[in-house]
Amino acid sequence: MRIAWITVRRWADFCSTTTDALVHGLVKKGHTLTLFNADEHGSHSEAPWDHVALSQSTVPGRRAATLAKSGYTWFKQHTKQQFDVIIIDWPLVSPLGTFLSSMGYPLVLMDRSPPADASILAALQWRVWKKAWRMVAKGVFKKGIAVSEEHREYAMKRTGVKRESIHCLPAGVHLEHYSANEKRVEGDWRFIYHGRLDKNRGVLALPMMVQKLKNKGFDVKLTLVGEGDASNALRQMSERNPSISVLQRVPREKIPELLSQHHIGLLPMPASKVWRLASPLKRSEYLAAGLLVYGIDHQGHRLDHADRDWFRLSPQDSFHDDVTEWMAELSALSEEDYQERASAARNYAEMNCSWETSITRFEAVLQACVSDS
Repeated sequence: MRIAWITVRRWADFCSTTTDALVHGLVKKGHTLTLFNADEHGSHSEAPWDHVALSQSTVPGRRAATLAKSGYTWFKQHTKQQFDVIIIDWPLVSPLGTFLSSMGYPLVLMDRSPPADASILAALQWRVWKKAWRMVAKGVFKKGIAVSEEHREYAMKRTGVKRESIHCLPAGVHLEHYSANEKRVEGDWRFIYHGRLDKNRGVLALPMMVQKLKNKGFDVKLTLVGEGDASNALRQMSERNPSISVLQRVPREKIPELLSQHHIGLLPMPASKVWRLASPLKRSEYLAAGLLVYGIDHQGHRLDHADRDWFRLSPQDSFHDDVTEWMAELSALSEEDYQERASAARNYAEMNCSWETSITRFEAVLQACVSDS
């Protein structure tokens, strides 16, 4: 297939990990792909796909609209360019969706994350999100991609899309990049969170969790990786507390090695609407690295058939208290028992979290759209 993907993701961002994995997977399966985004011209020259650099405003609230307009202009000027199917990220549906559909292209809506910001801007983005899914309901887009069953149910309820028009594509992980290195349980217990360091992701509760554990006599350390509106506050906390480290810029390829140096991966995102609908990539990455996982209990964090020995979720109001009990349990483990739990986490990832599964599903959706055209 000749595939085009018009995306809001920039390749330097942590958030592009999923798009990068899916694009690589489709190319590896023999499809030709052209990526449209705001990265600079020539920045993808070494990649196994073609790249079209679109222009984008730097003004918040105008980025998606200007990117979509740039894509619209490109397609109006390149009417002889042919694709079998076009994928469009949901923030870019207008004016691209209706225009490209009128040109006869089968379209697929990509929704890897509904609006995540807690702001007035997010309220406006929800209007765009609803409009995007309603275009699936009206048949402008042949299919829509959601990240979880909860996400699919939400889109159906809010926009009237039929179940058969939405396909779930959970976040996966490149297992070959991760190894469940043997980490001894003597000494400190090392917690890690990586991703956006935004206040609405619950990250400010993590230093307090660590301090409470230390007050209970546990030897613990916390590593936070990323950037966001909570970064400055977290860095100030780390300056006062040597048990906390904040790393701003860690190359994507270094994340597996960093995870392998820790024991427990954290999922602090609260039970708000956007996180209940999510399928966090970091969850699969933690498990692939043989980490135990601790987080807040809601639908976006849960895993089918996960064992509480290595995957523990707690109600938000008892998040700090419950981790104390689990740490007491873990600290009493023998080396052999701990390694057994870490191996079970890795085994779960191998059976359930590979990108290969998601890429094969995605390819089938795209092929069905082409066949139905």
